Amino acid sequence: MENGILVRWQDEKGFGFIKPEAANGKDLFIHISELKHMARKPQVGDAIQYRTQQQADGKFKAINASIEGVAVISASATTRRKNNSNPGSKSQSPKTRSSSVILIPLIVCLALAAIGFKRYEALTATPVLTNENVEQMSFNLPTQNSALHSKQNFHCETGKEYCSQMRSCAEATFYINNCPNTKMDGNHDGVPCERQWCQ
Repeated sequence: MENGILVRWQDEKGFGFIKPEAANGKDLFIHISELKHMARKPQVGDAIQYRTQQQADGKFKAINASIEGVAVISASATTRRKNNSNPGSKSQSPKTRSSSVILIPLIVCLALAAIGFKRYEALTATPVLTNENVEQMSFNLPTQNSALHSKQNFHCETGKEYCSQMRSCAEATFYINNCPNTKMDGNHDGVPCERQWCQ
């Protein structure tokens, strides 16, 4: 490695010249690409270590250079720094793009599945009855008196023999039990009008 001092630097153009320590050494061209792995940009007066390479036109340039006393950063960090230095840029790395393309629909699907499961649980939940709930319920069980009362509401009318003439199962039952000549219990099982009223 050779040593020299950076004597000129044009930051906007990204190049400068090194004065070699060797006696009678001509100023040597250096491009920013040879220092892109450094933690900061070069400044006039920096001590530079480098190798010399002859170009196709016969001139010499500095390659594989580094600034003495300045940290060297990895290539991935250099790429990150370039991306961060241009915040207006909307381009993302392919890895970031593909991750977001997969991640967003996955989150949406999980959220919808959670909502659907909660609704399903709410619809299929079996209510648990406590003694207090049972005590508050009112049961309308038919009593003997109400059965007798309903019996008294019906009376045998002549000509009423068929299911089509009845208005309810209770009336049909009253007729086959209390009135003569009814034709409402074809299978003689004691249940009248099984197709129309007493299903």
